[in-house]
Amino acid sequence: MAQEFGGETYYALDRGKGQRLGEVAEEGYNEALAEGERMAENSDYHNRLNRLMQLLQDEDERGLVLTSSAFAEDLLGRLIRAFLVDVKATGDLLDGFNAPLGTLSARIKGAFALGLLSPEQFADLEHLRKIRNEFAHAWEGCSFARQDIADRIAKMNPTRIPSGTGKEGEMPHNKLRSSISCVLAELDVLTRLVDSRYQRIRPLAMHLSLTPYRS
Repeated sequence: MAQEFGGETYYALDRGKGQRLGEVAEEGYNEALAEGERMAENSDYHNRLNRLMQLLQDEDERGLVLTSSAFAEDLLGRLIRAFLVDVKATGDLLDGFNAPLGTLSARIKGAFALGLLSPEQFADLEHLRKIRNEFAHAWEGCSFARQDIADRIAKMNPTRIPSGTGKEGEMPHNKLRSSISCVLAELDVLTRLVDSRYQRIRPLAMHLSLTPYRS
């Protein structure tokens, strides 16, 4: 609405439009605030990943397997949560007693079925899970020197992160650590990309109507 005062033209904003602009501004502020919180949370988790990489350098065989598995389970949960629709049912799938996606095995398979893991990542995580089960269920006589465990580690994919370790990188302890560290780093990056770019799965739900069409 235009009004003239002293030869100058002023434009007054309609009250309804002004209220809407205020709502838009508030929505933008809330989105920016939520984005800041997500970035802070992702940064904290990235720092945890860096600490894990340092920790794995000094872990013995059992510690390497169990610590890597625990972190992988947590990271896969974060990735799946970031990708699925933001509803209570998503939390129910991942958290709590008897949650369908509450275990490492279920999260590996779930992430692969959702297209969040490559075949190579899926295979390496499955090898880690099966090695983890051996260490978790045996209090002695379980080591990388055991032929079945050594064979499984040998099947894991070489790291895609240049390490320059040469033949030492093929030793079971180094091979498992480098292979899984690579997968965890890749999943950390993917989780942050999915979360920061709002790349959640797109709902495909639909309703059928029995109402006759009238032209």
